[in-house]
Amino acid sequence: MQEIELKFQIPADALETVQTELACLNQGSRKPISAIALRAAYFDTPQRHLAQSRMALRVRQEGDEWVQTLKSGGTNTMIRLEDNRPARPSAAGEPLMADLSRHSEAAQKALSQALGWQPEADPSGAKVGLVELYRTDITRHRAHLSVGEGTPYEGKVELALDLGHIFAGDLSVPVNELEIELVSGHPMAVVLAGHDWVKRRGLWLDTQTKAHRGDALARQAAALHGSDPAQAQQQAAQKLKALNEGKLPRAAASKSRRSPDAVMAAEMEQALEHFTTAMSALGAAASGGNEDTLTPALAQAQRAVRALRRLRALTQKVDARTVKRVPYGSLAQARKLSQQLRARIAAARPAQEAAALRAMARSPEVSALCLDVLSGLMPAPTPMAAPVVDKAKAWEHKPPQSGKPGKGGQQRSGKGFASASGKSAFNPARKTTSGPKR
Repeated sequence: MQEIELKFQIPADALETVQTELACLNQGSRKPISAIALRAAYFDTPQRHLAQSRMALRVRQEGDEWVQTLKSGGTNTMIRLEDNRPARPSAAGEPLMADLSRHSEAAQKALSQALGWQPEADPSGAKVGLVELYRTDITRHRAHLSVGEGTPYEGKVELALDLGHIFAGDLSVPVNELEIELVSGHPMAVVLAGHDWVKRRGLWLDTQTKAHRGDALARQAAALHGSDPAQAQQQAAQKLKALNEGKLPRAAASKSRRSPDAVMAAEMEQALEHFTTAMSALGAAASGGNEDTLTPALAQAQRAVRALRRLRALTQKVDARTVKRVPYGSLAQARKLSQQLRARIAAARPAQEAAALRAMARSPEVSALCLDVLSGLMPAPTPMAAPVVDKAKAWEHKPPQSGKPGKGGQQRSGKGFASASGKSAFNPARKTTSGPKR
């Protein structure tokens, strides 16, 4: 299935307000949603074969249920592909393990290509070298919200406030984030809701998933316990740099088979992905005033500048007949941000510029710009009110397929992995080092 969502980090001074507002929304609804405990273990090989294929594999306890999920990136930063399957807790005294045979045929094919897994000889995948790298312990508070009522972009979204920690070895990092996921209606509803939270509460868009953050934490934990801590730390930093610097491949289909507008949209998605990845990494960077802090910050800022230039060039070419134009004010904002980033790079004073770049990445202006570009990539609304459709099929270009619904109305069948051609939407040929998805 597909999930269409955006994730935002919550500033510390806004967390209490966000909690209160979400609680009021939930209590005021016809069917209040109880908070749920989510405890998950994430698996990959020591060489990060799944992460390099932009996948994440987890086994999670969701209240009283256990679910195994394989996730992968979609066509842009809003879309995730996932295959959810019922799982079981481990036996007493036994470690929790992932069983690859649980997944759909399409997901198994993707796993085979990413891991070199041979299901005939190794049905559960016990021999491919999967290990638990990190865990998450999250409490999720949820509420549903109608957005854009009476407009072509009308839709219902789920607001999920995740509070907790990610653990790897002896290390942990806090999780305070708001996910906005499409339940029904037009995908633009997610963008509109995101704009509202950014403007009113100062939340900032973050494309670094829990899997991305957990993988980085696991590398740090391994470095601290390595036989040669200095060398291990250097290797971990190099691998993390490669993860953050990874460039997404261009769409596999040849340009000759696609319309000029489709080619333009794909290039805009790629440029936006580069920009949001760089700014998310910059926003999550550790604060401090030394060279170790400044060097990666400057590298991310330079990548952001290049992506901004590309976005500006592309948005000025967009054909308004088929792709909604990005607001002109956003082009001016992109130019302004580009100038500010270049000025910070030129100054390059460790004690000041690293913190300033980090603050800029977390600013409402950067998040608003990203959301504006995403709005330009939205599908055109229907002439009448947008139909209410299942979120798992909102952007699928194929006949609906049945599946057993899971919690919150989500389809757990995993059939959304297949494309219109019947091929797996999990495409390991798109292998990158940009990091796992969620």
